[in-house]
Order: sequence, then structure tokens, then C-alpha cells
Amino acid sequence: MSGWRTLLERDAAGALRCPVCRQGALALSGEDLACGCGARFPVDQDRHIAALLPPESIASEAKSNIRAWWGDLYEQLYGPTDKGLTPERLEHLLDLTEDLFRRRGLLPVVEMPLAQLAGSQVLEIGPGGGGHSCLFKRHGASVTAVDITPQRAISTALRLSLVKGDEGRAYQGDAENLPFRDGVFDIVYSNGVLHHSSDTDQALAEVHRVLKPGGKAVLMLYARHSAVFWANIVPRGLFSGEMFRWPEAEWVGRVTEGKPKFGQTRNPFTRIYSETELRQALRAFRVVSLRKNSFQFDNFAIPRLTQLRNAVLKALGHRPHPGAELVYGAAEFVPETALELWLGQFMGFGWNIVVEKVA
Repeated sequence: MSGWRTLLERDAAGALRCPVCRQGALALSGEDLACGCGARFPVDQDRHIAALLPPESIASEAKSNIRAWWGDLYEQLYGPTDKGLTPERLEHLLDLTEDLFRRRGLLPVVEMPLAQLAGSQVLEIGPGGGGHSCLFKRHGASVTAVDITPQRAISTALRLSLVKGDEGRAYQGDAENLPFRDGVFDIVYSNGVLHHSSDTDQALAEVHRVLKPGGKAVLMLYARHSAVFWANIVPRGLFSGEMFRWPEAEWVGRVTEGKPKFGQTRNPFTRIYSETELRQALRAFRVVSLRKNSFQFDNFAIPRLTQLRNAVLKALGHRPHPGAELVYGAAEFVPETALELWLGQFMGFGWNIVVEKVA
């Protein structure tokens, strides 16, 4: 407890800023973080979390829906794993997760080489259940995670407290109004999150602001020209009629990421980017690299195609991987075949992005 409080005090003195006046420093005052402008933000000492949301983020209907939907999905995917999680169990799951990421050629091991993270100040926006942040901490980074959904911020704080490594902390905050001073982080990492924001352009502007000059953002955003979009999302939008009822980001949101289980709120927003649209959104940065991946033969709107793919691949000798629990909430996952990995360069749903803040 005292170690976490010391870390919070140091962050308040050197890294945090008030998300209300957007310039004042924060200081611990009783059970709150306080700013000279009069704003106060609650600190949960037991869960090692501080809620740094401005009133407009709390009152916004769009952001309330974002919190409701992603909180629902947290309970579906990550809640069961968090129950009874121990340091030993987490270390084992991280070993499996890292191996699965390498087999799949994913962002956190290709564009974010883990061996190079020691000593870096890393911010993760939208950590989900904290699996990626824990990997970065284990490899020597000083990790800060921020998520607008309280359940996800709390889960990340729990997992960071259990894993060995450098420093790790989590805050509840808004990607469109990050509670950090300018130029704090060496790396800002966000995997499949910013395209779900109510204002992705503003979130990208915040990424740029909190990076040090010469710092890098490592991001994954969804690709428009992909099998998932044209052969799955578009047909589902057409057949459901959602395409004709909502703006694109909203109807795509409603037909992606799953269905609510503990409430009624659907996924509010999902944005999709062509390369031209992507470069326009990233115009404040210098683009270092763009890479597509994430294609599987079940990326088509055909009922039970995932089950069929998995059954065929298992019959052909492709064994399920046990490393999906921590980040996907699945007991097992059948990784991409060599052919799927190759096709992902052209038809993949993920833009893997490295951009730099020019000094």
C-alpha cells in the first residue's frame, strides 16, 4: 500500500495534470487528488486506482455508453480470470500470452520489441484487462495504463500489482482528455482501442501531446480494405439494416465486438480506416511504419464458420494454443496458419502503426 501511495504522490508531482483546468498540478489531499482550481478526484486506496475524469466525461451520454459496453465485455472476458488470480498464475499466463503473440506476429512483439523496453516510460491507453501492460512491466518498462471503464482500470491495477518488474500503475481516465502533462512518455501504446473513442482525432491529438519529442506511438487501428470489413461487417450491416439507421462509426460499432450479456448497451463506436484516411488522421506525426495483419479463414459472414475453421485445422494437426485466456478470455485459440499470416499482409483487419512525434 505505502509503495503504491508513494508512486501516486510522485506521479502527482511530476506527471499528472488536472483534466478539468488542463494545466494545474495535482496533490494528494485526504482521500482525493486535488487541484488548485478546486477540482477533486477520488482515490481508491484498496484497489490502487484514482479516477481522473472531468465532469463532462462523466455526464456525456456517449461516454457513459462506452463505459457500459466495455464494462459488460470486461465481465464476459476478464472477470472470471481475475477471481483468485495469484502472482504465480499470472506469470504462467504471461509466458503463454507472449508466446502466442510471437506466433501470431502481433503488435506487442513486432512493433513493440519487448527486449528494448527497459527503462522506458510507457503509457497504454485502453489496457483491457492489463495483459499487455503486464508484459511491458515484466520487461523493464515503467508502465502507466489509463482506461475510461472503471472495471478495466481496476483489473489492470490488480494485475500490475501482481507481476514482477519495474513500476506499474493504472488510472481511470479519458483518452480524449488525458490526465498527464505534455511530453511525459517515451512510448504511447494502444492496441485496437482509439477507433472506439467518441472522437478518435482528439484522442490522437492527446497521444501526440503527452509524447516526448522523438517519442513513438505504437497503435493498432482497424483496416477498411480487409476481409473482415467487406466480407463480414458490411454484409451484417446490410442484412440487419443497421447500416441505414446510423452514421458509419455507430452502425459498425453495433455489429462488431460481440453482444451485451449483463446489460442492453451495444458497442457505441467502431471506426475503420483506409490507408489514405489513416495517414490523414496521423498527419501530426511522422509515419515510421504501417503493416497489415490479422486474417483468418473465418473472416466471412457465414454462420459457425469459426467452429468449422477450428475443426478443420485441428484435424490437419494444428493444435490450439493455451495463451488466449489473459487477453482474449478464451480457454484456447487456434493461431493463424502460415497461409493466413501471409494473406494478412493484404487482407488483414489490423493496421499496425508506428509513428513518431517530430522533435
